[in-house]
Amino acid sequence: MKKLILAIMLFCLSITYAQQNEQQSLKQSNLQSLQPITVTIGGEFIVTGSFTALKTERLDHFVTTVFTEAQQKALSALNQIEIIKLVSKEISKYALRDITLKHVTGETAKIDLLKFRLTGDFKYNPYLMNDDVIIFPAYDEERNVVDISGAVNKPTKFQFVDGDKLSDALMFAGGINPAYENIKSVEISRLSEKGEKEENIVVPIRSDMNLERGDRIRVLFDENNKKVYKVLVVGEVKQPGYIYITRSNSTLKEVINEAGGFTGKAWLERSELIRGTSESNILKMRALRENYEKDRNFSSILTEKFLNNVFLEQMKFARMNDLYTEDSLVIVIDNTLRVLQNKSIIDFTKINSDTTSDGKYIVQDEDIVVIPQKEELVYVFGQVNNPGFIKYEPQKKYGDYIRKAGGKGERAESEVKIVKGNSYAWITADDNSKIDPGDFIYVPKNIPKPFDYYFRTIATTVSAIATIILIYIQAKK
Repeated sequence: MKKLILAIMLFCLSITYAQQNEQQSLKQSNLQSLQPITVTIGGEFIVTGSFTALKTERLDHFVTTVFTEAQQKALSALNQIEIIKLVSKEISKYALRDITLKHVTGETAKIDLLKFRLTGDFKYNPYLMNDDVIIFPAYDEERNVVDISGAVNKPTKFQFVDGDKLSDALMFAGGINPAYENIKSVEISRLSEKGEKEENIVVPIRSDMNLERGDRIRVLFDENNKKVYKVLVVGEVKQPGYIYITRSNSTLKEVINEAGGFTGKAWLERSELIRGTSESNILKMRALRENYEKDRNFSSILTEKFLNNVFLEQMKFARMNDLYTEDSLVIVIDNTLRVLQNKSIIDFTKINSDTTSDGKYIVQDEDIVVIPQKEELVYVFGQVNNPGFIKYEPQKKYGDYIRKAGGKGERAESEVKIVKGNSYAWITADDNSKIDPGDFIYVPKNIPKPFDYYFRTIATTVSAIATIILIYIQAKK
């Protein structure tokens, strides 16, 4: 029994001793890993010299740390955003490939950090040793490169290194885009030394041929048009939302039918199709999509009212009016106080007609169709006591709407203008003028004309008469 107890005690002591030795070795190993080493950077880099690293540090982490600190110091003295962006872009251009790593033992290795960052293979990113020297080659992004495009995931231009193959180029480009089928060959374009002659080489994609500096690679493919083509329809249709379409073959009538057709509240005269053909349209489309994504039941009426550009609407109003310049300045003030709805060149009232081309209009991917809710309103503004919207009533004349707007102001002109809501055309109002929903009734202001206004008018007239007389006299000679 005593021998058994003694054996157990000896066994426990041996385990304890082994654990203590293991912990001691671990502590020594940790201390060694924390010991600083010296690494030197040379060549074409943002900063060169000797820097402190750790034995457990790999080359990419060390280089990134040194670069980040140097970049921050370089940019800290700048205060203009554009200059900061420009300088930051320039100093970030350093080689990630063909980097030379020299050990104190005399051994050298070529490092490819670009391949490491793409593949995660640590053979391209070794641990550092004391007194290592890292030499960066010159970086020429115009001549010492290979460009690859076509049926790849990421068309790119990368630094060329002797020994590069077609498979390397495909890797740097993220591989073949799976959206393209039956990719079999690539075309390599090579220029002569002077850049005046071109050699086109078509090879199988699996050939993995050697590349040359300046090669331009195009992965050949048959066009794949299987994309998510769609149109957003908002407003007064029975099933608003995204409608899927075909490429350059779906009509506006088909889209409206897919959206369930118009509701009884649809204001077809004010409906429009918006396409990103201008900066203002792009901004409008972005806002409409954002509103739709936030709330599928958002009011297209309010969106349209506040998306229209007031300055653009002022110009529309001014284009066809027959007022004096002084009168037009007053319109600018009055017109800024309200926002008009826009109008498409398509007549939505004729979409279902077989005799017009409106329903046959070909929609495109990303188009937006807006069908606002009909407003039975007429807008009265200018020199009236209570400008604003007034409910439309059939058979009512322009004078009836002015009276409902509180009547004319003290300085109102006797001549009233009707601005048609569909065309923005100006019409001088009379007893036969028809008022439609969405029209505008404008009462101009009677502005006393200064003396020089009449003087300029008389002087212009006299000058014109004198010119005619002079031409007549010359013709008689």
